[in-house]
Amino acid sequence: MAKRRKQIQPRSGVEKAFGQVIRKIREEEHEISQAELEKRTGLDRTFISDLERGIQGPGIRTLFRIAKGLETPAWDLLRRTAASPLFIFPTGKGAS
Repeated sequence: MAKRRKQIQPRSGVEKAFGQVIRKIREEEHEISQAELEKRTGLDRTFISDLERGIQGPGIRTLFRIAKGLETPAWDLLRRTAASPLFIFPTGKGAS
C-alpha cells in the first residue's frame, strides 16, 4: 500500500475560501452529505473533501459540476468566494 503524503491545510486563500463556500451551501442550505454531493456531481467524495478543506482547487468544468449539484449558479459560488474573509488573492512577482 502506497504511503500518503501529509497534506498541509491552508488557513486562507482562494481555494480555502471556495471550499468554505461549498461546504456552507452543502451543509446549511441543502443539508446534504459529501456522499450525496458525490452522487449529484459524479465527483469523488474524497475530492469533494479536499476541495472543502482548500487542498484542491477546482477547474472550470468542476466549478460548473459543483454549481449544478448544489443547484446554485456558478457565478454565485465565485461571488461568495470573493466576498469571503478567507479570500486572499496572490499578488506580486511569481503569483499564479
